[in-house]
Amino acid sequence: MAKARPLFERVFLGINLVLWLIFLLILLISFTPLNDYMLRPLHIAEEVRQADAIVVLGGGIDRGRFLSPQSAQRLLRGAQLYYGGWAPKILFAGGDTAQVGIPEALIFAQEARKLKILERDILVEKNAIDTREQVLEVKKIADKNKWQNLLIVTSYIQMKRALLALENLGLKVYPAPADPYEKYAHNALVRLQVFGQIVREYGAIIYYKVRGWI
Repeated sequence: MAKARPLFERVFLGINLVLWLIFLLILLISFTPLNDYMLRPLHIAEEVRQADAIVVLGGGIDRGRFLSPQSAQRLLRGAQLYYGGWAPKILFAGGDTAQVGIPEALIFAQEARKLKILERDILVEKNAIDTREQVLEVKKIADKNKWQNLLIVTSYIQMKRALLALENLGLKVYPAPADPYEKYAHNALVRLQVFGQIVREYGAIIYYKVRGWI
């Protein structure tokens, strides 16, 4: 009968196995098309059309008072659509997600004014702290203003969930992703960075379906 390995040796071998699996997963994410395949079910083709308003969903703030790179991309995409004449109003949605006393929507509006977007064309939703709350607040504002069609600006990864959630509330929405698919598809380091975002998004979609929100 074979002699059992000492406990410390079994633990050591187990740790080594886990480390090797992590290493192989990193290689798989960074140097194979894994992310590309995982992104495909999230794909929503851009559909820019005339609308009553542009809705920019918040992507977070840095140090309590600056737009994160993700939010800055969304602001610029929203401004591009506004100046392209696709909608006369632009709504920024985002509450105090960083819990610093400044809603993200107000920072959006401040930066939008620097881009010469007219004050009368800017609306803010400053209560929501997650996507579910954002779409509920957007629905209220759309109903109040009698908006029939909306252009939605958010990240490529989040677009499908946001679009389905808004449609589930009876809104007609057109997707205008802030960042292109190519950003995620061709860079090994970026693939590694966004893998966690993709996994979280799949989890969020499953949760939304279970709750009946999409």
